[in-house]
Amino acid sequence: MYFYDGQRYDSQADVPDLGSWECVQTDGGKRTYWGLSKDINKLPKYDDLRTGSKAVCLDTGSCYAYHAHTKEWYSM
Repeated sequence: MYFYDGQRYDSQADVPDLGSWECVQTDGGKRTYWGLSKDINKLPKYDDLRTGSKAVCLDTGSCYAYHAHTKEWYSM
C-alpha cells in the first residue's frame, strides 16, 4: 500500500504523475498546490478534493480554483 498526496494506492504503479505540483497546505478536503504552469494538466481531480482548493503557478503567478461538482480546475 502506498500513500501519496494524501491518497492511498494499492500499488506504486497507480500513483498519478503530478509533475511539479506539490501540496503546501491542507484544510480538510481543501488543498493548496504550488507548481509550474507547464503541469496544469497534471493537477489532481480526486473524488475527495473539495471545491475551493487552489493552485498557484510559481513561474507565471496564475491561480486556479477547483470545483468539485465538475471535477475541473478554473483560472481565477
